[in-house]
Parts: sequence; structure tokens; C-alpha cells
Amino acid sequence: MKKILLSITSIVLIICLFSSCGGNRIVDIVSTAEAVLINGEEVDTVEASMGAFQGKQGDYIEFRFPEEQTFNTVFINEKSTSVRQYNIFAEVDGEFKLIYTDKLIMNDNITVEETTATALKIQIVNTEIGNDNFIIQGVSAYNIEQK
Repeated sequence: MKKILLSITSIVLIICLFSSCGGNRIVDIVSTAEAVLINGEEVDTVEASMGAFQGKQGDYIEFRFPEEQTFNTVFINEKSTSVRQYNIFAEVDGEFKLIYTDKLIMNDNITVEETTATALKIQIVNTEIGNDNFIIQGVSAYNIEQK
């Protein structure tokens, strides 16, 4: 009974998180990007607008916003398992600043210091030896109230 109640509570919390419970609606700021660039070239596809891209180590995807956006949580969904280091940058006052780096993409929420930026960039720095290619299925970024 406790397990069922805990599962129901978890489902309700998730629904509230992504809906308008309590009057605050959480928006994926990636969906507000006015331009998406892959390696500096603007790309106008539905896949890119959701953060999907593939490439080789050193490649990056950048989301440019029409106005400053605030976020503290990033989610990267990797289809391949070849990424061995990645960086997350935020453009603040016209300059990209490194806000997070890690070795493996764990398909889990990445908590960063609350940042207000005009662009967000994800760069794949290294891939596994012998496999230079990677596939990212999506990128999301949110400002989630931390308790």
C-alpha cells in the first residue's frame, strides 16, 4: 500500500511540475530559441529545434534566445553512448561562460547554478576511442525551483 501511495504521489508531483499547478508553469527554454546553430551554422529543422544533433567530437549546438532566459536545470538525452566529455556554456553579457562540464551523459537532470543568458551551448569535447561519432536526441533547459 505504501508503494502504491508513493507511486501515485510521484506521478502527481511530475504532472504538477510540468503543468500549471500552483500557478507557475515550467517552460523548456530551448523551445523559445529564435535560432539554433550547429557548429556556427543556422539550422532550421524540427529536430534541431528540440536539440537533436549528431556529429564528431568538438561539435556543438547553440540555442539563441530572443530575450534573456533563466535556467538552473539542463537535460541532455544521448542516443549513442560514445560521449566521454561535454561542456555546457551560457552566453552572459555577450560572452560564453562555461557553467558545467562532465564526462558521461547520464540522461538525467543536470543541476547548474541559476543562470540568465541570451544563448545556451552544448559542446561534445571527447568521444570514446575508436568511435568519433555521437548522437544527441534532445536538449531541454528549465528553471526549476529548488527546495
